[in-house]
Amino acid sequence: MSLKITPKIILCISLFGIGMTGSGGVAFADGWDPRFSATNIGSIEQTRHNLTLSYNNSSNAFLMNSFRNNYGETCVYCHTPHGANTQINAPLWNRTINNADNYSIYDTPTTLGLEGRLNLPGPSSLTCLSCHDGTIAIDSVLNMPGSGLAPGSNLRNLEVGSPNEDFLNRWVISNPGMGPTGNHLALGPEPGTGTGGGCSICHNINSDSLPIPFAPDFSAFILGTNLRNDHVVGITYPTTFGPGIDYNEPEVIVPGKWSFFDSNGNRFAEKDEVRLYDSGNGPAVECASCHDPHGIPSNGPGTEFIPSFLRISNSTPNSNGIGGPSGLCLTCHAK
Repeated sequence: MSLKITPKIILCISLFGIGMTGSGGVAFADGWDPRFSATNIGSIEQTRHNLTLSYNNSSNAFLMNSFRNNYGETCVYCHTPHGANTQINAPLWNRTINNADNYSIYDTPTTLGLEGRLNLPGPSSLTCLSCHDGTIAIDSVLNMPGSGLAPGSNLRNLEVGSPNEDFLNRWVISNPGMGPTGNHLALGPEPGTGTGGGCSICHNINSDSLPIPFAPDFSAFILGTNLRNDHVVGITYPTTFGPGIDYNEPEVIVPGKWSFFDSNGNRFAEKDEVRLYDSGNGPAVECASCHDPHGIPSNGPGTEFIPSFLRISNSTPNSNGIGGPSGLCLTCHAK
């Protein structure tokens, strides 16, 4: 995911007594939707990033099993202990990815003084984009859990590009109804940029008019391959600071690896601290600079995760005073 320059506001259709905005209802931001009833507390298993589950009624759960292989495990959709993707420097990455040059990046550097610092997305963005660009099936893994392939099969999935659906259709599991499906959907095109395809057929702002009502809206999560309307990723962060420099200096710099804003002073990159990834051009802003896909408690263990998997809240400060209005933005930007 990335931070939209114009945040997507999710309007909530009446459910649990909540009406539409403009008719006495409430507007919800950050992609949090009351029709999605995971707790967002404790672990990734209780978030949308657990792709094995549907948190709606049982009929919707059955339908979801028709459009992706249900591997029955949370981590496998992104990670594998063996046979990881060799085309990307990411931890045990288990997904097909797109090449960095598949993406259109922000291309007006003079407006923000970004000359000479714009690069293609790095590994810590390409991992997120492997789902969120809307072109790669959400179940396009390289190494399936358990025996994975049918006995004697030597098929493999593609590490870069389009999924090998023949490979995905060889998924073998003993539990009825868990796959393979023969249908391997991507999230779909970014709203307003294309037609047809993907999870967004049902998961959109108008889903209540469909035969499958109350499907959570995924529109805010589909970035597409044109990233020019999203927060810049792959951009090299300044390395000099002082008067006239509109950026704050990270407290810790590890050359060739990363830099990070060490809010608690322990010189360890915590999950709730913004970091900059060095993929060869110096510390750079990537999707994972601001987002942690596993979730960050808003105010310590046992509290609800910060919306949209942000590392720092842009609304309410925690008990340590971290976060608050524009708290994430002001970590990097000196305004």
